[in-house]
Amino acid sequence: MDNISKAMIFIFAMWILQGLFAYIQMRHFDNVIKDMKKEGKILVGQEKGKFSVGSIVILVLDNNDRVVAAKEMKGITVFNRFKNKNEFINKSIVELKEDISNIKNKATRKALKTAINQWTSI
Repeated sequence: MDNISKAMIFIFAMWILQGLFAYIQMRHFDNVIKDMKKEGKILVGQEKGKFSVGSIVILVLDNNDRVVAAKEMKGITVFNRFKNKNEFINKSIVELKEDISNIKNKATRKALKTAINQWTSI
């Protein structure tokens, strides 16, 4: 087998592996959403990074529009998982909207803004 064939096989194998990892990450996302839906209304905000860090923020609201649970997945690889964002919990949507400018991470700030914009359209 020549070097070009080996390179093509390697590239194809990496492509398949990347697809498998992306599928696993999507299943993780679906499971997190299912679990969080049991707690209240869900708001999801996403900021895709082309060549930088992206972020997905999930907020769960109670009947008074206060955040009872919040998670964020941030990064550029398929190995990232959701982590709790305790600084958003027990705040109202209005308070979060006012605090957006204080968030230092650009991707988190934009994802949170997207999630809050969903709330205004509910």
